[in-house]
Amino acid sequence: MNLSLVRIQRFVAVAEHLSFTHAATLLGIDQPWLSRQIMQLEDQLGIVLFERSGARIALTPEGQEFYEVAREVEMAAQRVRDKAMEMTRRIRSEMTICVAYATFSLKGRHRLLERFAKIRPDVNIEISASEWTDEVVAKVKSGEADFGIAFGPLDDQNVETCELEALELAMAVPKEHPLAAKSSLHLSDLKDLPVAITIKDPKMIRLAPRYSWLFNAGAEPVHVPEGRRYVLDVAQQRRICVMCYTAADQVPEDFIKLPFADPLPPFMLILVRSKRIMSPSAERLWRLADEMAKEASPKGGPKAK
Repeated sequence: MNLSLVRIQRFVAVAEHLSFTHAATLLGIDQPWLSRQIMQLEDQLGIVLFERSGARIALTPEGQEFYEVAREVEMAAQRVRDKAMEMTRRIRSEMTICVAYATFSLKGRHRLLERFAKIRPDVNIEISASEWTDEVVAKVKSGEADFGIAFGPLDDQNVETCELEALELAMAVPKEHPLAAKSSLHLSDLKDLPVAITIKDPKMIRLAPRYSWLFNAGAEPVHVPEGRRYVLDVAQQRRICVMCYTAADQVPEDFIKLPFADPLPPFMLILVRSKRIMSPSAERLWRLADEMAKEASPKGGPKAK
């Protein structure tokens, strides 16, 4: 029995969304054509995959059993597509860099890309963006992006990182808050202090290296699910403190930004790559980042790891 990979992929889309209309929109095809494709697959298999009741559909027991295997096929096909795209970029002197939204204003990111453009003007770089550092890293690991520019430190044995810029953390405090009278903050000031932060999954906050020191100091992190772009708005609305990661963070007029007097764990802008064979152009970008890191280091020591 020769099954069409395209039909299997379309079945998986319908099974995951339990909607022909939604799946057709995602696949970019007409809904009636998608319905016919699934019916043809059912005829070929000799089983009913979906229970249809008006506008609602559900997987039959046989459909669920088939979905478990079909999903593995779709995931394998995606890995093949990702690998093909990665290899094509190598041949065509193309690179894709996924950046975290909040890195836009950081000098380290722009210095790297501007210097590389002067060295290799023939290389076309496509920039994509994601809200979260974890999403950036996931795209690098899957091969969807050659590099990522996000925030570190990063604890992942499947990728390598290079520091592009050291960042100074500060705290934005409402002007009416007692802490606003201070010229700087100590970690002891954070005891039981509500602090607005952003992380993709609030259940993972305690495991995130970028936030563990807040817990150790006794702060009470307030998760902002809307992401970094709205964390200052939420802090202003709720009149709570908020972490500032870059000098470009524009705090509300009724807030004051305070530095920390105590030493804090390192926080930096990083370039991320996966441990795989890369094109000569990609290797040149990595070497440039490493050279820039050494130039910025007081002792000239390596920053890549």
